[in-house]
Amino acid sequence: MPDVEIRSLTTADAQPLVNCFERCYGDTYPNDSFHDPAAIAELVRSGTLRSVVAVAADGRIVGHTGLTLRHPAATVTEAGNTVVDPEFRGAGILGRMGTVLADICTASGFVGYVHYPTAAHDVMQRHSVAGGGFETGVMLGYIPADTDYREIKQSVGRIAATIVYQPLAQAAQADVVIPDRYAPILGRLYGQMGLRRIRVAGSATKSGRSELTATFNTRRNLLNIQIEHVGADVAELVAQAILDHPADVTHVDLVLDEPCINQCVDDLAMRGFFFCGLLPGYARNDVLRVQHLRDQPASAFAPDLANAGARSLLEIIDAEQAPPV
Repeated sequence: MPDVEIRSLTTADAQPLVNCFERCYGDTYPNDSFHDPAAIAELVRSGTLRSVVAVAADGRIVGHTGLTLRHPAATVTEAGNTVVDPEFRGAGILGRMGTVLADICTASGFVGYVHYPTAAHDVMQRHSVAGGGFETGVMLGYIPADTDYREIKQSVGRIAATIVYQPLAQAAQADVVIPDRYAPILGRLYGQMGLRRIRVAGSATKSGRSELTATFNTRRNLLNIQIEHVGADVAELVAQAILDHPADVTHVDLVLDEPCINQCVDDLAMRGFFFCGLLPGYARNDVLRVQHLRDQPASAFAPDLANAGARSLLEIIDAEQAPPV
């Protein structure tokens, strides 16, 4: 086993970390920050990025995984940007980094994290559930087709990723407003995860102005729309954001405490959105993510999913997108 130290990322590691990502992906990694040492250093200084790195005996950074907080009221953080240098794969570094990352997550007060194992290979997918994680979604076409996974054979076209919830402590009980369209799958997922959720009634009427934030990732060609409040104009605002940024893939995140979420989900379904995943504790409450593909139906994707949980979710997605008989 190679001599590798696992420790926290510091600002001095910024350039060596960029070098590590380039050895793993060339210049194709779809996150601008990890191509820019100054951006990484600022994320570390601000506390937005809390990372674990693997450092070889010669000082090279040969592995990374990090935590990113997406919402100030979240009880669950996002883990990702996980890489292991091709030269050091198969040496157990991924598991060692994951153990330290979980300790940082708990020490920071989070009850768990969500992460997105790629469907480009099965190692991370299998590892994500072997450690007690629950697959709660499938993001079709999440990874751009030109992403170069060094020394890993991959399929042609955009690549899927799973959504996995990794609990680290018992989450508090919460009231949720569940849209009728996804009540069966959300109820099943909550039961599998053992989360204490009480379904409360919503409202039949949308009113007021919506509050949302649209973020376009150029490298991913992916638009993410976070809806903080559902108002009467939500469908029109989502449509306008898509016109402004016509991405290959669009995600809409809806907080499951919105009284009018049922009507919002139905409106989005009429515009071609369909189930993507459940992200517990991701904002002020749990989040439902729905997805839209610009050029292809969901059935055109056949991701290589390693686990039964993700495969069953893909079946639900395909059934939702199937034309009526």
